[in-house]
Amino acid sequence: MDRISFLPDDFLLHILSLLTTKDVLKTSLLSKRWRNLWKLVPKLDYIDFRKKNDADHGRFLLFVDRSLQLNTAPILESLSFKFHWRHCSDVDIGFWVRIAAKRGLRHFDYCPCTLHEPSRLPQSLFTCGTLVVLKLTNVSLADVKFPVSFPLLKVLHLHWLIYLDDETPQKLLSSCKILEELVVDRQRNDNVTTIPINVPSLLKLVYIGESNEEVFELNAPSLKCLEVKDVGYECMVEDMPEIVTANVEAIYSNTDDILGALTSVKRLSLCLPSESPYPTGKIFHQLVDLEYCTCDTEWDQLITLLNQTPKLRALKLNEVKHFTLINFLELRLHWDEPSSVPETLKSGLETFEYRNYRGWNAEKQFAKFILKNSCRLKRAVFSPVVTNLQKKHGMLIELALLSRGSTTCQLVFG
Repeated sequence: MDRISFLPDDFLLHILSLLTTKDVLKTSLLSKRWRNLWKLVPKLDYIDFRKKNDADHGRFLLFVDRSLQLNTAPILESLSFKFHWRHCSDVDIGFWVRIAAKRGLRHFDYCPCTLHEPSRLPQSLFTCGTLVVLKLTNVSLADVKFPVSFPLLKVLHLHWLIYLDDETPQKLLSSCKILEELVVDRQRNDNVTTIPINVPSLLKLVYIGESNEEVFELNAPSLKCLEVKDVGYECMVEDMPEIVTANVEAIYSNTDDILGALTSVKRLSLCLPSESPYPTGKIFHQLVDLEYCTCDTEWDQLITLLNQTPKLRALKLNEVKHFTLINFLELRLHWDEPSSVPETLKSGLETFEYRNYRGWNAEKQFAKFILKNSCRLKRAVFSPVVTNLQKKHGMLIELALLSRGSTTCQLVFG
């Protein structure tokens, strides 16, 4: 007996909402119970990663037209278009979006093939007052008429957009009064020099920049989570007293501003150029977990940071894959033992992890310094780059012979 068919409509509709629209329509063949149920599904996902041909493309357009117009859900919760190769005209997309906007659309995700020209979406999308989530990829906003209206929007993702001018991003963000999550993934030649982010309600920001001439501007006093990957010229960042987690991978002429704004952070992942100055007098009072990138750094910068993190419990070293030449890195990397030991090593550090460990002299000397002076260390983990068993065994022997300030420290290698 088909027990699932006896479940209430709400349960079945929830199950169907987890499928793509193409698979949802297939369920109409199961039995009379399922014949018209697909029309009530409030979530329409059109996902196609196949290469198109003319005949197939015509069938696809007809499929989207009919399934969208025949849908009778009281409110259209979600509409998604994700194409890997297929290209739909602005006319077709505009027709579908206008239908959805009239149906109380709450979640719109548009991710077309990025090999084609940016799409131009209809004005009705930008005046859809019911939208809560809006995710756009490879879209041009050059024709959008402002002001726009997003009174309920909480999540906004902008991937590889083209703007009319410098004022377009500001106008867009100013229309989102209760925005909580923002993703800005920029591309070169997007017609904008700087995208100032001034959003008091913002809780999470992901910013990926591409140009070395831009300025990263941020004023988000409620922000709790920050991720920045940028090669901009400089940054202007206001204090973030509520910040909890931050991942900063940036090259600026001066990083004092952004680091100074992160002093309330609890978990920090950091990758900075070696010449970046540390913000004088700034203490990370709440920092307990630090991941530090070793791709382009002098150890002095890290030691300075350790001196300003009195509550640090976990330190992880990791090399993010940048454009650093490994041979050059080994020649440049050196270690000079500091004149004093940071207090956080003596009284706080409990976990130390070194990923992509090569056993170079500077790396070994730094590991020796950490193991010797971390009096409360419980666990030290080394993940080597080499796969040769003989070399790995040699590294393990070297590390095992290093003195440890903590008698309870467990050494893990692998």
